[in-house]
Amino acid sequence: MKNIKKSIILTSSLFLLSGCALPFQSNKYPAWTTKGLLESYTLVDGRTVDGWMGLEVGTKVSAKWYDFTVNNIEELSEYSNYKASNDKKLIHATITITNTSDKDVYIFDGDFALVWNLDSEERKYVTSMDAFTDTMLKNETVIKVGETKTIDTVYEIDKNIEKPMAIYYYEQYSDGQKGNKYYIYIK
Repeated sequence: MKNIKKSIILTSSLFLLSGCALPFQSNKYPAWTTKGLLESYTLVDGRTVDGWMGLEVGTKVSAKWYDFTVNNIEELSEYSNYKASNDKKLIHATITITNTSDKDVYIFDGDFALVWNLDSEERKYVTSMDAFTDTMLKNETVIKVGETKTIDTVYEIDKNIEKPMAIYYYEQYSDGQKGNKYYIYIK
């Protein structure tokens, strides 16, 4: 009977606390960093999945196949001769990626999204613009074993969108299994 009570209390606590561990936060509850993955679990095949981590700009992320760091983020009206539309602004991020796996990895143009409306159930996001410079993220960018590349991502969003925002990366396995989510908060 004591074990049943303990189980009920533990389960109830987990449900109550799970709402506190949301990666999306509002201006009243600013986005926050975590000390490792939260809410992850390990599959039978050994893969750790379904967790999330909140980080700050400049912090190294050790994801499944590579380490990456969002080095800096800036708001611009123009990037490399591209001017934002009238009611828009540009968000530019520089990201350094090091392949830590034993195979070449492919980075895709949708891998690092910009999300906002973090306090809403209807969060908005956009992926990086199509590459128009040699340093911008291109679809199927190859990073060889042990290689490090620095890429630029550029997002065009409405001028009225405000912080907090986040650069968002979600691991995706080739068999369709979703991995872990990483949020690099822009406060």
